[in-house]
Amino acid sequence: MEFLKLTEDQKALLDSTHRYLERRIKPLRKEYDNRPLPKPVAHQVLGELAELGFIGGTLPQEMGGGNLSYLTEGLLYEQLAKAFSGLAGIAFITSSVAKTIAIEGSERQRSAYLKGLMKGELIGCVAITEPDIGSNPSEVKAAATRDSDGWVISGEKSWISNGDISDVCIIVAKRSGGQGLSRFITERADGYTTSDIEKMAMNEWPTSIMHFDNIRVPAWRQLGGEGTGLKATLKGFEVARAYVALLALGIAEAALDAAIEYSKVRRQWGKPIGQHQLVQQMLADMAILTDAARLLTLRGLALIDEGVRCDTQTSMAKAYATEAAVKVASMAVQIHGAYGISKEYPVERLFREARILPIPDGTTQIQKLIIGRNLTGFRGF
Repeated sequence: MEFLKLTEDQKALLDSTHRYLERRIKPLRKEYDNRPLPKPVAHQVLGELAELGFIGGTLPQEMGGGNLSYLTEGLLYEQLAKAFSGLAGIAFITSSVAKTIAIEGSERQRSAYLKGLMKGELIGCVAITEPDIGSNPSEVKAAATRDSDGWVISGEKSWISNGDISDVCIIVAKRSGGQGLSRFITERADGYTTSDIEKMAMNEWPTSIMHFDNIRVPAWRQLGGEGTGLKATLKGFEVARAYVALLALGIAEAALDAAIEYSKVRRQWGKPIGQHQLVQQMLADMAILTDAARLLTLRGLALIDEGVRCDTQTSMAKAYATEAAVKVASMAVQIHGAYGISKEYPVERLFREARILPIPDGTTQIQKLIIGRNLTGFRGF
């Protein structure tokens, strides 16, 4: 039985994407290795990726989307993450902002932002995390205060993906005098400022501190109903965690491919090291971990397509795939020996990239608490 039988349309889309990634994105990966992707370059490449269905691909055609399933879009991101994980992150965040505005925004909000986001002319980000608020978004301190013609927003956000190159930001803030959290669409022109955080890897994909110092936002830019911000944020984590799993999957696949290739050309004791039993054992372990991660991730995407609650399954995918990527990349370094810790080969970079991913969108430990809560009905937080 073939587990995932692709349609002819899916095959054609994946084939054209593969050719584009080989021709355009892999050289870009080498040019901007672990350094920020300049904003003009990011805009240009996002525009190209949009034509292939990476930006808002699951939206209907009348909104500029491709009517893709989440599973099909996920297969695209799997390829992109394998070629350039940081760029995949930039594209996913911008796409998620576009989808949020398309689905939950007003007609005026869609008119103002959707076309620009869908064409890569605007880069989006979502500001939830704060310096001392991570896995419990209900406690955010950023404040939105009503004034005569809109809102005044103040607060500091941290570890915000795309922050430094963003044009548009959906911020989650606590409304003064109201119940719960709300979301607001802000623009860089409103006056928010950003500074990049240098990381151990993936610096092509900016992660930023964002300052909102009494910036004024007109009333029409409140996104969704009053007090709906927390529920929408938690729901969004289901998709976000599946896509972080896709990033990890792409990294694991790249590390496995590099290790297989190296094992065929590196010779010791008169034969390729791939003929040695212990190397074959590591390669087998790497392949098993990667395949299991892929199956869990694709299941999560398929459940999202069905529109059912799947926080257990997407937490499983995120926890397993990100930890698997760390193990796979580590074994790839081991198979390369001394060359594995040199920058001559890609596996040292892949290991650093993999090690980041068990952290964002809820650590592995948070994912296990979610799974445990759903299994037992007891809240372990």
